[in-house]
Parts: sequence; structure tokens; C-alpha cells
Amino acid sequence: MISRKVLIVEDEMIVQMHLRRIISDIGHEVVGTAATTAEALAIALEHPPEIVLMDIHLAQGDDGVDTARLLSDRHDCAVIFVTAYADDKTIERTAEVDAAGYLVKPFSDANIRAAISTAAAGHGRRRKEREREKSLSSVLVTMGDAIFTTDATGLVTFANPRAADLLEQPIHAISERKLTETLHFVTAADDEALASTLETALRDARSESFSQLELVTPAGREIAVEIDIEPVIENGRATGLIVVLRDRSKQDAPRPTGTLEKRPFGADTRLLVYSHDTFGLGHLRRSLNLIRELVQEFPGLSALLVTGSPMVHRYTMPMGADYLKLPAVQKVASEQYEARSLSITGSDIHTLRSNLLLRTIRDYDPNVLLVDHSPVGMKGEMRPSLDWLTNQGTCTCILGLRDIIDRPEYVQELWHREGIYDVLRDLYDHVVVYGTKAVYDPVKEYGFPDELAAKTHFVNYVCDPGEAIAEMTDTQYDVPLVAVSIGGGDGGGDKVIGTFLDMFARYRDKIEYRAQILTGPFVSPELERELRAKAEGLPVTLETFVPSTKPLFREAALVVSTTGYNTATDLLAHARRAVLIPRFLYRHEQVIRARRMEELGLVTCLHPDEVTPESLFDAIRASLDGPEKLTLARKDKRIPLDGAQRFANFCRSLEVTSLRPT
Repeated sequence: MISRKVLIVEDEMIVQMHLRRIISDIGHEVVGTAATTAEALAIALEHPPEIVLMDIHLAQGDDGVDTARLLSDRHDCAVIFVTAYADDKTIERTAEVDAAGYLVKPFSDANIRAAISTAAAGHGRRRKEREREKSLSSVLVTMGDAIFTTDATGLVTFANPRAADLLEQPIHAISERKLTETLHFVTAADDEALASTLETALRDARSESFSQLELVTPAGREIAVEIDIEPVIENGRATGLIVVLRDRSKQDAPRPTGTLEKRPFGADTRLLVYSHDTFGLGHLRRSLNLIRELVQEFPGLSALLVTGSPMVHRYTMPMGADYLKLPAVQKVASEQYEARSLSITGSDIHTLRSNLLLRTIRDYDPNVLLVDHSPVGMKGEMRPSLDWLTNQGTCTCILGLRDIIDRPEYVQELWHREGIYDVLRDLYDHVVVYGTKAVYDPVKEYGFPDELAAKTHFVNYVCDPGEAIAEMTDTQYDVPLVAVSIGGGDGGGDKVIGTFLDMFARYRDKIEYRAQILTGPFVSPELERELRAKAEGLPVTLETFVPSTKPLFREAALVVSTTGYNTATDLLAHARRAVLIPRFLYRHEQVIRARRMEELGLVTCLHPDEVTPESLFDAIRASLDGPEKLTLARKDKRIPLDGAQRFANFCRSLEVTSLRPT
């Protein structure tokens, strides 16, 4: 029997204990018990369950069905509902979240064993089906052609962003309509021909195509298109269609006349920097650091930052640079995003951002594109723009990668599945790594093919340009300062700051330092209130946002922090000592970076699962009693931090292409 991770959500303590005993006895692991929605979500965030036993009615009036929906969406877990009455109305409600089973009170060991076994098997099958669907969707979303899928009745079940762009409509206006009601042509005869061909393709399960038709958009624009129709075959019959439209107007349209000329990167160069910014401040700060260095180094350069960060307005843009703000999104699970502020669906926010990007790039017509970290953008939103730029042939495309993405096996599997290696080979001229091989080598770890490795350049770590690195000094403190930071605040607040405040309260009589805490601008209002209440009466100050951590890190005797890229570079540039508690949310990036920094003798690392007030107190005390490891590393020049300057030097070697009209 395979042991499963089980979360029990039940507000009756006796039932909780009974379920815990039975589940443990039959060989499964109970990751936690909860009586409310908040407790269940908090436990699942720290210890993601495979199976949830969910009572219908919870404490504080919380609804078990709504809670189950949240857990299922965020953690892809199977849900077994526990209820005293398995009536039709209850079963109908639980069907909304695809219940994996039911337990009717009272229950026996055999009932629970059977329910968990059945739920695990059924959920495993459904997960494989969803992975296949997700893999297909990822491919369809990122393709440059307009793609529709239909069911056996001709109803549109999927449309990719390029389809929405071609028809100048949001995806929700296209889906759940007949394809023949969505596509219209110049002549009624072509409308009838398409309808007849779609019917034939479904009936006979065969491929069909049209060499050229004149599509008419809802706005009245006429577009020459080619159409390919492929049946989806299941058990020997067509259960749907994949319909691909290729816009021939772009292929047939005359290109602007003129002479292509090469010139050095610099004055009159138009640089566009894309930073998807779905989480924290790291991508935004790194992009701004590079832009500041470039506009200073190359007078006359125009740099346009396109970002989704809701915090971009808090940073000063240098002369020669400006920004375009995309509607913000937030990451809610691995590879899952939703609108941060707008009340629209995930697919609609994706379409909106993708269309804004394409129109901006067409109008700005950059000589150089720098994409930060995400090769095709958030959920493939950059793919239409990359295809357009490749077709134009006048833009140098650069992907900038931070040193660590995630576990090597995960990245390689993901990149093979989503065709990222092909994207890097075909659509990018250069890959720049913001790091050094001595710390972490993504070329090796992520299995870059030889062709890709040949166009990869390491430029060292990027920190704030033009700022002096903290030198070795003798430090004498009246009352030493410990700084606590969790970066942007989208994760780590409870684990890092909450545990630090609990430690401070518990060991206050033994602590001889004060503390300044940065919660980050994205910390939730509820958590911020909770942390401020904990800090009441302690020699601790809390701030939400500072433009730069440099002054704080320089003043502090020690920093307690998470290990995002920019936090790590700030530590390397300015801090004296550090205790790292890496955030583990959606990916292993921070854990890998923190462990590597510890292996290099730079910091002390505490795994998030091992952090307690006691372990944190001991780690801070031991670090304060020891040498200034980070200061010594700077003195020995062990970690190069001149990434912004070296990136500027890399750009100096580029020749940009422009069209000189004749």
C-alpha cells in the first residue's frame, strides 16, 4: 500500500481524534487537523496534502464545500466529504468540486481504508488526464497561429490568445459559441463552405483545408487566412476538431522598403525590457538595475520597461527610460495565475496582457529585446511578440536568466514538455546568466544543448549599480541591530517574521539586540496586523516598504531573511552576517540558493521545516558570536557583484539592426 498525506478538516474534536487514529493505524500520514477554513489553508500551504477528509459544516460558520474547492484548486488534492447525511442536495453541492468519495457518520476502519484507496486511484487517473490537457493547452497557447478546438457539435471549447488577437475579441466572447457563428467571411458562399467542411471533417474523421479565404472581423477588417482542420480521434471516431487559422496578410503584406544597416548598440538604440512580475519585487528590481546602468553608460539610449508589477510607480525611472504598466497578476499555484486587481478570469487577463505586449512591441519596434527570466512570458504571453519580432528580423532578442530557476530535474522536464529548448534555439540570439558558474551553473544543471550553451554568457551577480560595496570595518554597537526581511512580502511572513517575533518574546531576557523588520509591500493586511500585534511592547520596528535595503543591511550586525535573488545580492553586497530561512513556495529556488551560500561558508541556513523559536535563537546567537562572514567574503572578492556593469559591456559588443528608408 502507498502511504498518502492526509489532511483532516473537521470541527468536532472527538471525530478529529477518531479519524487521526484510524488513518495512522492503516498506514497513512496525517499532515494536520483543522476546524476552520483558515486553519486548513495554512496547514496545506506548509504541508500540501494528497487527500483531504472534509466535513461539510465547519467551525465559525465556514463552509466545507467552499473550503474544499480552495484546497483542490491550490493543491490538486482529492477530497472525501465527511457528512452525517448523504442526501441528494449535499451530493449535488459537493459535485461542484469533483468529490472523490463520501464518508457517512458513523464510519469504520474499513470504510475509511476503502474511501482513501478509491479516492487515490480515481484522483490519480484524473490528474493524468488533466496533465495531458494542460500539456496540450500549453502548446496551443504558445503557438503563433490562431487555434480553436471544438466538440462534436462544433461548439468552441478552446481558443488561444492569437485567435483572440486575430478576431479582436476576448477569449470568453469566443468560447462556448459555434465556430460557424464566430468565423465570418466576405462571401456567404465561403461561410457555407466552411460549415459544410467542418461537418464533413467530423462525420468522416478526416483532415480538410482551405488555401485562402477572406475573414471578416467583428470590427469589419478583412484578413486573408489559410485554414487547416484536423479531427480529434477517440475510439475510431471524431469527437472534436482542431482548427488552425494562419494570417496570410502579414506574409503577403509588402515589407517597408529600405536598407538594413548595422550599427553599435548605444545612441538611438531602442531597448525594450519585459519583466512579467507575478511575484515579489525581484524581477522588477533586477530589470531596473540593468536599465539604470545602461542609460548611464549609453547616452541617447531609449529603454522601455514593460512590467506587471503594481510597485513600479514607487521607483524613480532615470532619464532615457520609461515604463508601461501591464495589468497585474499573482501566482496562486505552480504555473497558475490570476488577476491581482481586475475582476476577470485568468484566461482573459492573459489575453489582455498578451495583446498589450504585441501592440506595444509593434509600435515601439525595439532594436533589442531583453526578456527577464521567463522565455515565453507568463503562461506564454510573450510568444506572439517573439514570433512577430523573429518575422521582422531586425531585433536582437536576449533572455536574461537568474542563476537558479528550480530543481534541475523539474526544469528539464518542464522545458522539454513545453518546448522551451526549441524557443531558446529559434527565437533568442543570446542567453545571459546573472550569476557565476562558481556558485551555480545552469548550463550544466539544466542540460543546455551545445548550440544553446554556445550562446550563453555569464555576467556575474546584478546588484544596485553605482553603489559602493560595504568594506571591512571594525564594528562596535551600543545595542546591535538585527534586520529581518522577506523581500516583497508574497511569502515567508509567518515562517520568518512570525517565528522571529515569537522567539523575541520567549527569549527577551536573553536578547541584547534590537530589531527592524521589513514585511514587504505584498504582505496581506491580516498578516501585517497580526505581526504588528506580536511586536507590541518589543524593541522592534516594522516597515512595509523601503526602496533599498542597503542602509539597513549595512547598519545591521546580522540579517535574518529569505533568499530571493535580489535579497541574496543585497546580502552579498552590504550585510555582515546572515541567517537564511529560504521560502519554499511553488519552487525550490531559494532552498537551493541558501544551501549553496552555506556550503560556500557565507551564511547560516535554516530549512523552513526546521525553523522554531528555539532553533532561530540558537542560530542568531551563534552567528553574532562568530566572524563577519559576508564582510570577509567581500574583502577576498569571492563573489563577483559587477553584473550590471558586465551586462553593459556585453551590450557594447552588440551590433543592432535598423531599417534605413530609401
